[in-house]
Amino acid sequence: MKRDLVIYTEKINCQDCYKCIKVCPVKSIKVEDFSASVINETCIYCGQCINACPAEAKKYREELDTVRDWLSHGYDVIACLAPSFVSDFSDVTFVNFLKAFYALGFTGVSETALGADVVAKATADHLDNFEGGVLLATCCPSVVNYIKIYYPELEGHLAPFVSPMIAHARMLRASGRAGSKLVFIGPCIAKKQEADVYGDEIDAVLTFEEFRDLMDVEGVNFQDMERLSLPDGFVIGASDRAGLFPVDSGMISTMCGEIRPVDSGYMSFSGMGSVMEICDELHSWSPGKKVFIELMACDGGCIKGPATCKTPGVAEKRNRLLRDFDIFKRSGLAAPLSYTGINISNGKYKLPYKINCLYSEEEIKAVLVSMGKQNKSDELNCSGCGYDNCRAYALAILEGKAEREMCISQMRREAQNQASILLRKMPYGVVLADENLRIVDANDKFVEMGGGEIKMISDALGGLAGADLRKIVTYHKYFSAVLSTGEENREFDVREDGRNLSLSIISIQPHKLVCGVIQNMDDSQVIKDIISDKIREVIRHNAESVQRIAYILGESASFTESVLNSVVDKKR
Repeated sequence: MKRDLVIYTEKINCQDCYKCIKVCPVKSIKVEDFSASVINETCIYCGQCINACPAEAKKYREELDTVRDWLSHGYDVIACLAPSFVSDFSDVTFVNFLKAFYALGFTGVSETALGADVVAKATADHLDNFEGGVLLATCCPSVVNYIKIYYPELEGHLAPFVSPMIAHARMLRASGRAGSKLVFIGPCIAKKQEADVYGDEIDAVLTFEEFRDLMDVEGVNFQDMERLSLPDGFVIGASDRAGLFPVDSGMISTMCGEIRPVDSGYMSFSGMGSVMEICDELHSWSPGKKVFIELMACDGGCIKGPATCKTPGVAEKRNRLLRDFDIFKRSGLAAPLSYTGINISNGKYKLPYKINCLYSEEEIKAVLVSMGKQNKSDELNCSGCGYDNCRAYALAILEGKAEREMCISQMRREAQNQASILLRKMPYGVVLADENLRIVDANDKFVEMGGGEIKMISDALGGLAGADLRKIVTYHKYFSAVLSTGEENREFDVREDGRNLSLSIISIQPHKLVCGVIQNMDDSQVIKDIISDKIREVIRHNAESVQRIAYILGESASFTESVLNSVVDKKR
């Protein structure tokens, strides 16, 4: 079955916030035409970008319609249920939970912990015969993806076995269910990609979110399950201890019931930060004896997978699972799963590793300089672009993953420069004043209109910023009026020193910041029309960049455009 991309971007909703880059542990995101998309070749499918996207532009492939079609056409569909369901569906009794599958049309439910039993035993046996060094668990596809793509030299440390999902599928196939549709249901998005790698061993993967959606669209409610009865053999097999797999140390506890997680030689870590740190330093380890490390990409384990309920927290979820990890066995509903021997080798799990490009210091420096970062002090390392520091961002630009416009500090400087240039070239006097009537900025025309004394003050101080407007112009009361009322804009006719002035006051931030535009009405109307046309031409040429910067910076650029447009509209 041909499958679409596991994670994709709805470009129309992508808002250039770069949060997906910030949370992506491997920065497998490419920004192009101001839209951020996943680089599938280097993605580990941890799903963090999906949960972080505020616009919900990042999506994962849904297989709900495919499964619905199988169920509606009467296919033999077996649900392969991840053991973390215990912590995600605690609002329903176990029996009613199973009945919901029957009501939807599934012909059976089997817990994937059965596959975990097999994998745990095989790993324990392998560890017994291990000659020494570090052995890494292979149950988390995101961790396996990370090692295979980014640290291929560490593949030899991976236990040579498939994940519980694939082992479970092979067990079911070997039990005489070769023609059944096997649908894995769990908390993990990476399982969709893993299913793709292994071909048709798993026919579809639904997340817990998708399963809830399936119930909604089919009108199945847990509250209505009391009147149903499960047929014999509906529950296929029950695990002893492998229901612990979804939490930290769960695999270790299954492998070695008598071993405590703190015992020497057995370690467990969750979260991609820890995984990356371990992989980075593993080459320098000298353990001196066999060490088994259980690694999980999600903080707290599978119970906090990307497609799980966000509440309750990890502690409560872990408590629920530790309480009910063996609920299949305790229920007494499970029929034995009989199968012949299976091969659980992970030889089919092939992924191309990432080829790292090396860039010279001169190339990196050239990119930094192009963004106005002439020296180390200019490198703010603010992470506004999504990367940890300016150097990492420069490397991303060289790799074609990032765009220069992603640097917020640089865009702010350019916006301010653009606003300053446009302000200086305005043919009218322009002054910005705050609520205390202190001048924030003023252009040369305003200084010129103020006369020789004002120009002398401006030259001496390097501008009028900070000066008291009341000491600069006689018509400051109009500014006070607009500041006090918070009106959007007001027009005033002012007579000063024999000149007829037109004063437009525009409220930029109500009660906080206003912009005054002053024009000598004795100027030629023809000149005014030409000036208006020129301003419109400037606005038109700068509209795209102004709007772009406005979104990123919030106020500074949109303020510039609004002022210019207001000037033109008021003076025509």
